[in-house]
Amino acid sequence: MLLSLIASLVFVLLLVVQGVLFSALVTDNIAVSQSMLSSVWVWLAVHVLSSLVASAAVAVISLKMFPTESVRNRLLGVFVLCGCLSVLLPFVGLLGITLSLGLGMHYSGTRHREDVYWQFTNNAALPFTTPVGRQQGNYDSRGFLEQLMYSVDNAELYRKVLATTNIRASLSVGVLKKAVQHSDEKIRLTAYQTLDRKVTHLNREIQRLENSASKMQDEEKSNTWLQIASNYWELLTLEKDEPVARKQLLDKSEAAAIKAVGIMPENRNAHFTLGRVSLMQGNPDRASIAFKKSISLGMPKEKIIPYLAEAAYGKRDFKEVTRLLDSMDNAFKLYPPLCHVAEYWK
Repeated sequence: MLLSLIASLVFVLLLVVQGVLFSALVTDNIAVSQSMLSSVWVWLAVHVLSSLVASAAVAVISLKMFPTESVRNRLLGVFVLCGCLSVLLPFVGLLGITLSLGLGMHYSGTRHREDVYWQFTNNAALPFTTPVGRQQGNYDSRGFLEQLMYSVDNAELYRKVLATTNIRASLSVGVLKKAVQHSDEKIRLTAYQTLDRKVTHLNREIQRLENSASKMQDEEKSNTWLQIASNYWELLTLEKDEPVARKQLLDKSEAAAIKAVGIMPENRNAHFTLGRVSLMQGNPDRASIAFKKSISLGMPKEKIIPYLAEAAYGKRDFKEVTRLLDSMDNAFKLYPPLCHVAEYWK
């Protein structure tokens, strides 16, 4: 901070010096001509020195304004660019600007040294094509679970299991648990380690959020507790086969969702999460109340209706199940599994 302030003061001072220099050059001021600047070589030395010091100050200021690793690695380039522009401009005009900008474009052009792997297409439904330079092979159109059961290409399966690290636990846990049963030891161990890492990451994230929630207020605090409830919910997908762990995680998710609602009662996502947890706990009455509250706060009905229907089924109100499913837009009932459920309750 102090270095940046000193650099800014030096830069302002040198702007004044440069103003005096150019005043002597353009106006032939008598007072200036009688000073030490009357000598051409003195003028040139002061100009070059002030330009270089000012360029160094600009480099320091840019480091403060853009504190990224890329800027740190290019401080010399910033200094040379500014120095060339400042020193050459009075003498060669357009040529000086051209040389300086050319140097800048050179640094910019060499900034990204890696190959460009992806290219966009005009197909909105398919935003990427095969990476440039990579040979396109035959794709396996089977689902991941089917591939784990029937594919004989263990090397390809291993890479796909590795890729599940970047997929949410709620979407990848089924595949990983199936991969743990695979005959290939490498795939089994990788799947087990990935599951363990996901559990560890979620627990650490919950701990971090709980520590930070105490320092927050209002909406931010409510959303933090909502995220904690969501993380417990995601942990539940990993531990759902353990009855004791399942109950504990549901209770913790419930407590976090209730805190989120208590802090900000108009948090519709918190009501929605509380409703889902209540369904899993076997409390359809509270789930129904929570879902209806989230709708009244602006949650789209089409998203909530299937859960309301599940709550009505839990209360054995079968007429309400039929009514709710009939009230849905047909466009939302075209795909499984909802299309099969809606067809059954007609």
